Amino acid sequence: MINDKLQKNADIRYAESEDQTYPTELPDTEWFRTNVPCQYTCPAHTDVSNYIGLVAQGRFDEAYILNRRDNVFPGVLGRVCARPCESTCRRGLIDKTIRICWLKRSASDYRSDKFLPKKAPVTRKQKVAIIGAGSAGLSAARDLAIMGYKVVVYEMFPEPGGMMVGGIPIWRLPRDVVQNEVDQYFGALGVEIRLNTKIGYKDDISVSELLRRYDAVIMAPGSAIPAEIGIPGENFQGYEYGLPWLEKLNFRHPEDAAFGNRVVVLGMGFTAMDCCRSARRMGAEEVTVVYRRTQLEAPVEEYEIEECELEGIRFIYLAAPLEVIGDDEGKVSGIKFIRNKLGAPDKSGRRSPVPIEGSEFIIPCDVVIPATGQWNDTSWIDPDLKVELQRNGNVKRDPDTWMTNVKGLFAGGDYTEGSRNLIAAIADGHKVANGVHEFLTGQKPPRRRSSHEIMEVWRRSLDYEKIERQEMRFLELDKRFPDDISTALSREAEIGFTREMAMKEATRCLQCAYNILIDSDLCILCAACVDVCPEKIIRLVPLKELGGVAGADQYQTDPAMAEAQTLLLDENECIRCGLCVVRCPTQAIKMARFQYSDPKAHWYVSEPGLSAPIPK
Repeated sequence: MINDKLQKNADIRYAESEDQTYPTELPDTEWFRTNVPCQYTCPAHTDVSNYIGLVAQGRFDEAYILNRRDNVFPGVLGRVCARPCESTCRRGLIDKTIRICWLKRSASDYRSDKFLPKKAPVTRKQKVAIIGAGSAGLSAARDLAIMGYKVVVYEMFPEPGGMMVGGIPIWRLPRDVVQNEVDQYFGALGVEIRLNTKIGYKDDISVSELLRRYDAVIMAPGSAIPAEIGIPGENFQGYEYGLPWLEKLNFRHPEDAAFGNRVVVLGMGFTAMDCCRSARRMGAEEVTVVYRRTQLEAPVEEYEIEECELEGIRFIYLAAPLEVIGDDEGKVSGIKFIRNKLGAPDKSGRRSPVPIEGSEFIIPCDVVIPATGQWNDTSWIDPDLKVELQRNGNVKRDPDTWMTNVKGLFAGGDYTEGSRNLIAAIADGHKVANGVHEFLTGQKPPRRRSSHEIMEVWRRSLDYEKIERQEMRFLELDKRFPDDISTALSREAEIGFTREMAMKEATRCLQCAYNILIDSDLCILCAACVDVCPEKIIRLVPLKELGGVAGADQYQTDPAMAEAQTLLLDENECIRCGLCVVRCPTQAIKMARFQYSDPKAHWYVSEPGLSAPIPK
């Protein structure tokens, strides 16, 4: 029976208007997945909450291994990930989101060993070829090697890594980090990578030949063809698209790249930022970035723009290029723009730039670097195969199996989905590997299973919700531009967190993988948890005021239940402090950890017993 006195106190404490209804949900597995927004938003579903919990305890080795299970390249992604997880971090409801990406880097920076895997035994007779040693291709290669397949990756460049080595500057992503997580890791795993091998019916090996040699072929060459702007004057010397320009720098041939004292970069994406900051490191005195929209529409973070401005880079917004101007010698001497205003939103939801008549202006310059996106090249695929394409020119694949219309020929990554980011391509690699496995065996790969583990002990650091966000340490400005260009292009600009900073930032995490569970058989509705909750997210409310739960409307008409009450928790606002767990007089409230099991965990490390236990 419900205590009348306690019930009246609860009514006074949470008096609501007569028409108040509480929207509610009954949690299932999908609800618990979405309730960990960082992991749910990550394309590879990295176990963010638990690896951050390990970092908070200073367990960097285990945090790194847990990271690598899902996203393959923690050290790389800790520097260059697009970090979609941070945009949904629930800590942002309190103050500022957790620096999830930089904590991933910390796990890599402070691990005690490289933790290279044992060589995966080849246990299956089928062989798989992969075109492209980028993030999607290598992600698929690792999974297939672990499944027991003989995997051979073909790469046209002299180094494996795709955009990790060709499209991202060394000053942002040191090559020793890539070499450890690509060359050394995949070498230890037993994945064969054949470099300097161009696939194409007019090149070293055709796709048709690969289909004859292998049981399955994956096309994952990425998006490497620059999107052309199509304005007059693109033929002048000094006009060079961003990605090919960066490739010359990254493969240590800066002398072949267009260079001048006055550089204009077109665009506001990741490649544009890499180009403008690299131009400064090559010695350009004036670097200007021109973007057709405003800073609010820019896809890069504000701190990136601040770093550019610190390095002396100028930004001009709401302007679009009209014409490249050249001199009598056929060299770039300037570029003409027209100013824009923002109009109605386009298909992406961003407001479209509209030219303002009579607002033309010219920026004098020696070099123009357009960096406005990439598209896919399908011209190298054998015409006889008749591979189907999408309307946008990307290869068409089955949405479930990732196979093209050609039997045994798969495709994934940016090559099918369009130019995006590393973590999205890595996630695609996992999926296409599963598609290949099912095609070759008729069996679906082992799936993760969800479970809850009741935590017998729950402790949090004092005042963790008051800890301020830690910010990245950067190389001093006077050290970024030495006279030697090679040094300038390879000296890392971001230094990373110290151990102490990483642990402090990780402690800020609300640990959304943990949930409050209430045993209805033990709960006496005393409202002690309501009183002790610092965020006031636990409420004792009449059953008749519930909304969204099937059958709840019966309580409005059943006289026997007219005065009944229940506890409601707002998981979105809960900070997982555990005070309700401690305060409950009947021990009806427990903290439980929601997790996925991983059937392939034993192949990620070589040290016995080190399997990234989840923090208690």
